[in-house]
Amino acid sequence: MSDLPQESPQQRWKPAWAAAEARLRENAGQTAVRTAVPRNSRVSKLDADLLDDELTDMLREPVTKAMSLLRPQLIDKHRLEIDTAIKAVLFWLSAGSASRQATYGQSLQNLKYDSSGHRDVLRRLRMFGALSIGGAYGWAKLTSYMAANGWADAPQNSFRRMVWRMLDRLERVTRVATLLNFLAFVATGQYKTLIERVLGLRLVFARPQGAHSVSFEFLNRQLVWHAFTEFVMFALPLVNPARARRWAVRNARAVLGLPAVTIDPAVAALPEHICAICHNAESASLSPDSATAVLGDPAENCAVVNPYVAKCGHSYCYVCIKTRMMAEADECTCLRCGQHIDRIWQQV
Repeated sequence: MSDLPQESPQQRWKPAWAAAEARLRENAGQTAVRTAVPRNSRVSKLDADLLDDELTDMLREPVTKAMSLLRPQLIDKHRLEIDTAIKAVLFWLSAGSASRQATYGQSLQNLKYDSSGHRDVLRRLRMFGALSIGGAYGWAKLTSYMAANGWADAPQNSFRRMVWRMLDRLERVTRVATLLNFLAFVATGQYKTLIERVLGLRLVFARPQGAHSVSFEFLNRQLVWHAFTEFVMFALPLVNPARARRWAVRNARAVLGLPAVTIDPAVAALPEHICAICHNAESASLSPDSATAVLGDPAENCAVVNPYVAKCGHSYCYVCIKTRMMAEADECTCLRCGQHIDRIWQQV
């Protein structure tokens, strides 16, 4: 009897469960830590810049309209200053604020700046704004001033030429460094600009990211609209508006049981030696008083020159009727009787 177990079989699983429970809790804690760390989204960071640019464009229009009411010539002269002021105000109200630490575009993408463990995030953000916005403005004004004053064409060993070469090399080095930094950003997702890398400012998610529900409805609408506008821009030069209008009028009159074209009684009553096309062109180009004078003496201004006859029997100037046939193609009709004109013969 002494070899029999002293505990019931139902109690044997408790030590195993206690050991397994500790391991499960440890694994659950590690899993929770891993899922709490947000993934590094490069697209969100690039989209934030696009949103900031769109906001700047939206504010630029009312500002320029307001300035145009005061001094319109100031808009083109100080366009760079206007854009810089708008960007500076937006940055100061958003990323320059201690409560935000992110631009408006970054806030919409659930992003904010983090200084890699440093406490002076706000000071670094203001330095970032001064360098990115003020530095870009200063560089643009400096290069514009040097180009306007011909520093690039100065004598070879002059001070202005040496400064121009030095700044040109500095610009090339900066462009190469910017490209390398962007490639590093694509690879790691950190520091999308050189200034962010120098100041140690990283964009991180402000709140833990949940599951993303991607909807392509807006993208599909944009693609369809873009394709439609491209087709319209391609097709418009191929359409003859006047011909299309005549085709629509002719079909509408056919549906209503009316003649194909409307005949002007004054034109139909013109003498045979008068070109109706010349008469209409002359009447349209003159004032009512002058047109009355032309109608009173049509033979002097609108007589047929080098006459050609349509199949309806009415004669026109060769240049007038040929030009009208080329312009209207299959829609060309006689101004006197409304019959279709597809061939003409020289009047003998």
